[in-house]
Amino acid sequence: MLKYFRRKKKRKLYQQWVERASLSPDAIPREEVAEDMTPQIDKQQSHLNILSILLGISLVVLFAGLVLLIMYSC
Repeated sequence: MLKYFRRKKKRKLYQQWVERASLSPDAIPREEVAEDMTPQIDKQQSHLNILSILLGISLVVLFAGLVLLIMYSC
């Protein structure tokens, strides 16, 4: 996803450069590899996000259980 925004920013900078330097639109370099411009979500990163959320939820449930156990034992 960051790659998409980096390319978009770079393309915008080239367009500004062409406008301010009074160059022809052909002066903008073309990318050698035609990649899909839609942002791609890294699957491994999304799995890590899900795991961290599940870990946080389980810790909250464990802590709440311990608090309830201590309250009922007293």
